[in-house]
This record gives sequence, structure tokens and C-alpha cells, in this order.
Amino acid sequence: MLATLHQSDGSSVRQNDVGPLIQLLKGSHCVEVTGFSNVGKSSLMRVLSHADVWLQQLGEEGSAFLPVYIDCNRMLEMTEQGFYELVLRCLQESGPVLAGNQALQSAYEALVAPANVFQVPLSFSNGLTAALQETEHNLILLFDEFDEPFQRIDTRVFLNLRAKKDRHGSRLVFVTATVRPLAALRPGDHSGEFGELFTHHPWHLAPLPRHDVERYMRDFAALSGTVPHGEDIDFVYQWTGGHPGYLAGVSRILGQATAAADPRVESGQERFVFHRGLVERFREDSTLRIEGEKIWKSCSTVQQENLRLLFSGLEPDSAIVSQLLKHHILIQEREELRLFCRLFAEYVSAHQSKAFTNEGISVDGVSGDVTIGGRRVSLTALEYRLVSLLYENKNRIVDKYEIVEGVWGDEHLLEVDDARIEKLISRVRHKVEPEPANPVYIVTARGRGYRLVSE
Repeated sequence: MLATLHQSDGSSVRQNDVGPLIQLLKGSHCVEVTGFSNVGKSSLMRVLSHADVWLQQLGEEGSAFLPVYIDCNRMLEMTEQGFYELVLRCLQESGPVLAGNQALQSAYEALVAPANVFQVPLSFSNGLTAALQETEHNLILLFDEFDEPFQRIDTRVFLNLRAKKDRHGSRLVFVTATVRPLAALRPGDHSGEFGELFTHHPWHLAPLPRHDVERYMRDFAALSGTVPHGEDIDFVYQWTGGHPGYLAGVSRILGQATAAADPRVESGQERFVFHRGLVERFREDSTLRIEGEKIWKSCSTVQQENLRLLFSGLEPDSAIVSQLLKHHILIQEREELRLFCRLFAEYVSAHQSKAFTNEGISVDGVSGDVTIGGRRVSLTALEYRLVSLLYENKNRIVDKYEIVEGVWGDEHLLEVDDARIEKLISRVRHKVEPEPANPVYIVTARGRGYRLVSE
């Protein structure tokens, strides 16, 4: 929807990606585009398939390139023949440069109705050669939705593609778009030789930057004759992080609410209250929930487990954190790690809440370790004293005087007020609770104190 709203060639969006990628392709480098679910891989690949974009980026030099978009979802069958048929079909559909190429057409017909199994790869080779010989353009093949074909098709197909690249050099360049890197999708077999083409040029696609989100929202609002507030743009960017799927759903809800709102709700505190009313609608929206599930499933099992650890206040694996940062699932701001947007943070929080609900807090008085279900929690000295005190009195309400005495010492009874205790409790909850706003381990007994619930 983003490319549709902006312009037909998409040249005004994803400039942080389009320009550098075209420079890599100009240098004859094969590029592996990866990104989590619905982050915009297909939109980017379509933008790269527009000849006008190449001209805008490279000037007259851009006319030397023929980008061909190949949507692997259009494969008639998940076989060697099905893959080759799609490539030759897309070459014929690519525009006037290859229109009427008789050798390409003949190769396609022979591939569709082969006399024997050997004619399938031969016909593909003949068709690709015809496309290169009949034009002086450098051919850029953009393989979108490449995950399943790469995992399921006979490895000979990819050895063949590697051989074609080796033979034609700069005349033939590949771009693949997948959720995970090719090496992770199909490790340990001959397809690795194809994957070697992309080793030095991975491109981890991030969600849309803020200026693209603003452009999207203004275009979206214009369709209904409204103008988004500045506060709206900041609010939407915070909750969606620029993820196109989230962005479409949140903009829809915002548009409906704006149409029904009092027009006097302009800015400041009134707009803040208006936004707070939208949050519950976000949480209840099935489309947004499905987007979160898709992103979650885009992560490997190990990545999911480390996201759970991070949300439970435990120490995640540093190598996995680096992966998640590289793939833009996590963002580092100063010393703090956070998920790329609030909507996905809420999804992960709820997801890991289910995983840890039945696992209680345990304190080892000998080693000093605090664990949840066997996983160690890193605490400061004050935080540790608080948890130890509550653990020693688990299932019993510990009042605020006991907390001051046990954590700070009785000499500080007059210095430590309620706010300071609540701040310490809040810090601990952010480290031990699946969902700090709805604690299940350290619960408040209103007006009396706090209680640690045993497993």
C-alpha cells in the first residue's frame, strides 16, 4: 500500500535502501535482502524493478540495466521446471527490451513442453542466453519471496544459477529477498555455492524511517480529507516503529477515531488523552495481533528464547542480541536495549508472560543467585536485598517499615519515603515480571505492603 500511495515508481520511499543497493548492483554484486515479516521486502524489490528509479539514481548510466522482478509466489509448481518457467516468463513480461525475442520465446515453449527431462535445464539456459545476447543491458534478476523455493527445490537449480553468474559475470546479477539469510535457510549442501555469491553483501532491511512514516500518514489522511497532527505522527511512529503492516492497521484505527472525535481535540493534553484511548483499540485489533504473530514467527527459536530472557530481566546471549540488532528487531538507545516498536513489545511481553507464568522466583542464600525457572536474574545490591526479604517472607505481606529496615537499615527509617520504595519495587518488577504492569510475582497489598507469591 505504501508504494501505491506515494507514486508509481516508488522513488520517494526507502531512499536509505534504494540508492546504496543500486550502487552495489551497478558494481555487479549479488545482494541478499533479508527482513522480518511484512517489513517491506516486496515493496523494495518492486521499487528496484522500475527502470525510472535506475535513471533517477544513475542518470544516463541507469539505461544500461534491465531489472526484472520475479515473484516466486507465481510459480506454478515448486519444482525445477516450475522455477525455470517462472524466470523465463518474467523475462518475456519485463517490457519492450525483450518483447518479440523469438529465441527466448522458443526456449520458453521447449521448457513448458520438454521432450525429456534433460531439456528443462537446457531450455532455461538457452532462454537466459537469448535474453542476454539480444540486448546490451546488464540483467538484474530480483527474486522475491525466495524462501520456499530455495529450501525445497533441487540444489542443481542453484548450482546452475551460480554457473550462469560465473559465465556471464557483470552481465548477470541476482538479488534475493528472504526472511532469514540463505545460509540459515539451507545449510550444509551444494546450494552453499550459490549462497557464496551473496556473502559479502547482505542487506538487512529495517522498518520505514520516520520521514517515510510521515509521508505515508499525510497521504493516508488526504484520502479522507484530513490532516494528521504532529503529535499523531510521533505517536504512530512510536507504536509502529515504521513497520508497514503495523502502520496500515494503526493508521486505519487512527483515521476512524479522528473522524468520530470532537474537532476541538487539537493538541497538547487533549491529544494525549485521545491517543491513550486508542491504545486499547490497538490491543484488541486482530489485524495488529496477527502482524505481531508473524514477526514473532520470523524469529528463530533461539531468537525467541532470548527475547523472552530479555523481557524477564535475565541475561540474553550477546551473540543473539547482536543478530537481533542487525536485523532491526532490537534497537539500542544509549545503554538500553528495546524492541523496535511498542506494539511488538506488547506482543512479546504477552507471549513470554504465558511462557513464565508458572515459574516462580527462587533465591539461593548460599550463592546469592536469584532465578526464575532456573534462569538467573541480574540485580543490584538494593534490588537483591528486597527480593531476598520478600522471598524469606513469601506469601506473607511485608509492610513498608520492614522493607526500609531490611533493605536500607533501620537508621534510614525517616529518610526513605513511599516513593523511593515504589521506585525500587518498580525496578525489580521490570526485571522479574513477565508483564511489569500486571505483576504475578511481587503483588501489592494496597495500603499494607507487598507480597511475593510462591510458584
